[in-house]
Amino acid sequence: MPSALTLSTPIAAARAPRPEPFRARLAVYAGPAEPPLVDELQDDDAVALVEALCDAVGERSPLPAPAVREVVENLVHASFRDAVVSVLDGGHTVRVSDHGPGIADPARALMPGFTAAGAEARAIVRGVGGGLPLAHEMMAAAEGRLDIADNIGGGTAVTLSIPAPGGPAAEPVCSETAREILALLLEIANATPAQLAEELGRSRSECGRELALLQHRGLVAREPSGPRRLTEAGAALVATLF
Repeated sequence: MPSALTLSTPIAAARAPRPEPFRARLAVYAGPAEPPLVDELQDDDAVALVEALCDAVGERSPLPAPAVREVVENLVHASFRDAVVSVLDGGHTVRVSDHGPGIADPARALMPGFTAAGAEARAIVRGVGGGLPLAHEMMAAAEGRLDIADNIGGGTAVTLSIPAPGGPAAEPVCSETAREILALLLEIANATPAQLAEELGRSRSECGRELALLQHRGLVAREPSGPRRLTEAGAALVATLF
């Protein structure tokens, strides 16, 4: 009897069952003299863990959500080894650290086109040298900073910070994926990122990135249980897009 042929792809490898789930800690600092409140998040799916971390930061920080997402997604390169996402200064500073392979040349990491992403990481994140440069540009537009440093004991710590009270006004929505998300939410009222990705035939990471941008612009809101819905501003904008 002929044996079954199993094809190995980067996405299949990234989604293959793991002996241990991916883990990351979320540390929220209420004040400089107080210990942080620490919560451990875990998931067998790296994309789902990135979503959970971004949602948790978005609930506590006015930082540009797409910039946060680009940096949090880089934890995939470190396989979430000792991953910690710290929220400080009332949410005006977010630090993402790990004990992964590190970034040998931080200056190059902020230039488009340079990447150390392997095949498995590229199946989940942008992986073409666009993530950190994009986050750096968004932070600069918000009159903030993105700093890369070596973590203690190896790995990387990326710090995003903006001065209070926050960044500039949002730009208009323009991407085709964002238009499709807004139209679908108008039709079905609310949906999770996974449901939107399935309905639109797009990746969860792409939908998550666009949702973060739409939420930052005040066009989409997150329900307490996780689904997204249009805000009044989002519903008004849909009428002008189609």
